[in-house]
Amino acid sequence: MAELHPFPAILFQPESGSDVTPFVAPPYDVIDSTAEAVLRDRHPSNVVRLILPEAPSVPTLGRGSEQAPSGDNRYQEAARLFNDWLQSGVLQTFEKPALYLWEQEFSLGDTTYTRRALAAKVTCEPYRPGGVMRHEYTHAGPKADRLKLFQATGAQFSQMFGIFEDDQGEVAARLTAVGNQEPLQTARGDDGHHSRLFGITDEETISALQAGLQGHTITIADGHHRYETSVAYYQDLGRTGSTLMTLVPSSDAGLVVLPTHRTVDFPIDGQALCQALAGEFAVEVHPLENWPRLYQEAAGNPESGIILAVAPAADRVFRIGWHEGNSSAARLGRELGDVVVLHERILPHFTAAGHLDTATFGYFHDTEDAVEAAKATGQWAFLLRPTSIRALLQAVEHHEVLPAKSTYFFPKFLAGFINARLD
Repeated sequence: MAELHPFPAILFQPESGSDVTPFVAPPYDVIDSTAEAVLRDRHPSNVVRLILPEAPSVPTLGRGSEQAPSGDNRYQEAARLFNDWLQSGVLQTFEKPALYLWEQEFSLGDTTYTRRALAAKVTCEPYRPGGVMRHEYTHAGPKADRLKLFQATGAQFSQMFGIFEDDQGEVAARLTAVGNQEPLQTARGDDGHHSRLFGITDEETISALQAGLQGHTITIADGHHRYETSVAYYQDLGRTGSTLMTLVPSSDAGLVVLPTHRTVDFPIDGQALCQALAGEFAVEVHPLENWPRLYQEAAGNPESGIILAVAPAADRVFRIGWHEGNSSAARLGRELGDVVVLHERILPHFTAAGHLDTATFGYFHDTEDAVEAAKATGQWAFLLRPTSIRALLQAVEHHEVLPAKSTYFFPKFLAGFINARLD
């Protein structure tokens, strides 16, 4: 089973107050070069210097100029900065082991949400039911990068985001009660959300939270690469250990998943699309300008199983749905979600014939951005609804792995907001 442990947190210490916004950053894998530059300029001790370290420049003998050393030196630079910040008091270790409540408040449209997560160290081991499970595959490059950072610093500056089923709502009730006190620190993300951190040191509450997750599977929502890197880190050391996670009940009202639309080179015309899908799907053809209304209708009816294929070059949008008589397939589509239906039931009609290279996908969270990108490039845009938490958990329960970019949880948990040593 997944075991939870209180831990000595390492927190940034502002000169006054409890707002650590200047020190925190989004997760490393969503920071582009422009955002990285902004974060580096925001504060000399921003965590981006630890999660995306740069190798220090060194003088070139006899010339007074500088040259960059080998790339691996950047991990040692992260370790140097980390230790310097601990010694100077920019970072402070809270020696008493504790669990933490991390609240995020954010708005989407006219609705304001609060998401409550339990921050804890979790014993890390290879994926298994009753422990930690994945919902997507990983890539070797990012894991090799994170492993070098772990080995150099011996610390974590961001955490994995996990989901668990809180059947009786006991964990959620405990977390809500903790949020009635004054927060230890706060921060505002660049996406507009507000984070608040609360300490949990009461032994009875800690024991109740540990018991509340006993025997429950934790499904990784974000941070697959970091989790697998944690497992590899301890395997290399020949021992077990724990890793930093934020855990959210699957029933939490703030557990929001946004859609991830696709653009892709699709060198066939609309007639070929209709013919290829005719046996399993009902395809309607509409003028291109109708796509916003059609997507709004599909988004408002999550049981409908509708996917939109937008072809700006043909000035058409194709509304793809199940045949009325195909009730079993329609039910399967509702359970699996749009992403799985697209990748496993629609695209194979074209990849088998050599018509489609899925490596050319572009990913967008906004429908207009996806359609405009398709217009600019002559590609197609596939507009999807979000993957539901139910579909995600069902896939994991059946040991299935979803296609890449199946989920986009909003907002992200901030890097640097809570930090910890590796065991």
